[in-house]
Amino acid sequence: MSVSARRPSIVSTMHRHARIITIAFVASLVVGIASPAFGTESPSDEGATTTTVSIEPVFEGEAPAVVLEVVEVEVEEQPWTVRFIYPLIGVLALLIIGGYAIGYNRSIRRRYQVVG
Repeated sequence: MSVSARRPSIVSTMHRHARIITIAFVASLVVGIASPAFGTESPSDEGATTTTVSIEPVFEGEAPAVVLEVVEVEVEEQPWTVRFIYPLIGVLALLIIGGYAIGYNRSIRRRYQVVG
């Protein structure tokens, strides 16, 4: 067994580092894109109180002392970051990964030749 067969070459070490960097990059993108989904506000039950309402009206007479109007809550539009930046980051990540895969396959094709 020769010395070069036992030692990993610099090229294989570089490819291993490139793979690790790519995997770390993709993982950070996935976490970054998915994290807003887990950051939504939810009502908490801490300090929640229950009230009981009597069947009889509390006021005397025909009408209540104060009439409250029903206020309609407007639907809040999503911020521009959610609508534009996150899909853009996802598309760019796919393009980068695809470009890396194509480049890797091209380098493999140049390295080996079919004999026959």
